[in-house]
Amino acid sequence: MRLKISVLFWIIIFGLISCEREVSGKYYNVEDEKALHYIDFKGDGTFYHYYKKDTVERSHSGNWTLEDNKIHILNWEEYSYEYLKIISGMGEVKFGTTLGNQIFWIHGSRLDITPDGSNGADYIKEAEVEEIRAERKKEEEEREAYLKNKDTFYYPKTKIIKAIGKIERDEKNYGWKHFYPTGELESEGQYSTDRKIGIWKYYFKNGHLKEVGSYEEDSKISTWEQYFENGQLKNIGTYIYIYNLNDKEEKRGEWKTYDDNGKLIKVEKFPTQEKYYDSLYMAPPFNYNREKAIEKRNKRIKELDQDYNDYKASLKNKK
Repeated sequence: MRLKISVLFWIIIFGLISCEREVSGKYYNVEDEKALHYIDFKGDGTFYHYYKKDTVERSHSGNWTLEDNKIHILNWEEYSYEYLKIISGMGEVKFGTTLGNQIFWIHGSRLDITPDGSNGADYIKEAEVEEIRAERKKEEEEREAYLKNKDTFYYPKTKIIKAIGKIERDEKNYGWKHFYPTGELESEGQYSTDRKIGIWKYYFKNGHLKEVGSYEEDSKISTWEQYFENGQLKNIGTYIYIYNLNDKEEKRGEWKTYDDNGKLIKVEKFPTQEKYYDSLYMAPPFNYNREKAIEKRNKRIKELDQDYNDYKASLKNKK
């Protein structure tokens, strides 16, 4: 009996060592090919994490363990801009932030920070780095070539441009511009499979901004601003997209209205986004308790506000 237990013990130990050996080695982050950014997993359960780009150079080390096709890392500092954007929500997390414990999911020769492998800021085993980078470069070149050949659409029986964009499989995709019949820019933004997404801007014929805000699946979400023709702010407030109530957009929170001289003339209050998301996450299929529902709600609100906040930040950077 003791012999069997001993044999089983060593089988488990050698199995773990074997798994660690399979994981051991360098994994490179390929989100930016100009940066030297990798993790070096050692067979003794330690790791070395290195980042270098231009004049920035960072490194740290710690311990790692393997469990259920996941790598758990202690003493992790985050240098991936894409991942920092995901976890920051409103931009609080800075480059080089210490996260403490980090998890990577193993997908073949890739390590991902999301269970389904959907995140772009993943790590690739050293032997496949060049192949992956070559594939990504080719895909990007093909996309750029595709977008250079945008289509021009005209108002019926005229030579007046109605829109410039790209149609793929009979659906609008990528960046589009729409024009008034008199030739002025009327709106611009992104489509995905015929639906508006991300920041859209609408203009008066005099070129002043008429309306700006973010779309998700063709519906308004997050903060929207509406203007008078003289450039003064007219309305500002936030929309939410109610998926389970006939898929409609609704105003939430506080909406402010101004006159064309910039004077506040009205404040309206609508049911909050927080209340809606609490009910969403406490209902099937989630069935979270209230604490978990609030956590999920706050995360989702930040996600929906991201496009608008990125847009406003970009305006500040241009000044």
